Amino acid sequence: MTEVRSPRIGKLPAASRLQAITEVIDAGESISIAGLAEQYSVSMETIRRDLAALEKEGLVHRVHGGAMPTVRSAPINVRVNSLSTEKASIGALTAGLIEKNEWIFLTQGSTAQSVARALNDGPPISVMTNMPAIAEALHGGAKHRVVLTGGEYNHTDGTLVGQQVLEAISECVFDTAIIGTYGIDPVHGLVEAEKYYQHLKRLLCQRSRRRIFIADHSKFGASGTYVSVPLSEIGTMVTDLAPPKEFASAFKEFGTRVIYPINAEAEPNGQ
Repeated sequence: MTEVRSPRIGKLPAASRLQAITEVIDAGESISIAGLAEQYSVSMETIRRDLAALEKEGLVHRVHGGAMPTVRSAPINVRVNSLSTEKASIGALTAGLIEKNEWIFLTQGSTAQSVARALNDGPPISVMTNMPAIAEALHGGAKHRVVLTGGEYNHTDGTLVGQQVLEAISECVFDTAIIGTYGIDPVHGLVEAEKYYQHLKRLLCQRSRRRIFIADHSKFGASGTYVSVPLSEIGTMVTDLAPPKEFASAFKEFGTRVIYPINAEAEPNGQ
């Protein structure tokens, strides 16, 4: 979380403060509630209300302890450049969990693309995906069998969507599903902005023997409308940093295996 180092600005009218906060967040990757409260000479509770109002308007999205720009809603060509180093580390760790000749589903997303690139350094596997860019990345290795689901192409997300995708998943039983995340709630689990993706990810959980969820640190505390996977069913989570305390406690309670760079060989619960 990036801390604000600017001198105190002093109290501003609410509307001016909201505009200023939006500009500060848009200028960097993330910002803390404590830093904003100090900069604008208001309470942390006031900042929390400000961030909630800005998120409702789609101008920022909240994460644990602060907020980030709305990268989650940006086109895929923008998202792939956000936290690229962190996503590469997630990709390498995830690829290391995959064994020769596994039958895998890899969902859409910028982090999933990093996983696909890392899989080219591993053993031959068979992969189904709903993202053509992932198919291209895997095909570059010239050793994997790659299957596209079919469906309508969404140019903004670079993703195939619709009933054909769901039908393709329903016809299979995967050894492993590698599933990207929109947001993670410390009480409810994985959340989505769209009901379609809630359905897709629930279906993948039903049609796979093992699930690996991938999420960079910005997804912890990021909000969503629909619960796709409860905490009790996550199983394995690969991320780039140790989860915030309340998430770590929840993962420990449910026996979730959390893997991130400094504990790649750690036991379940990321402890």
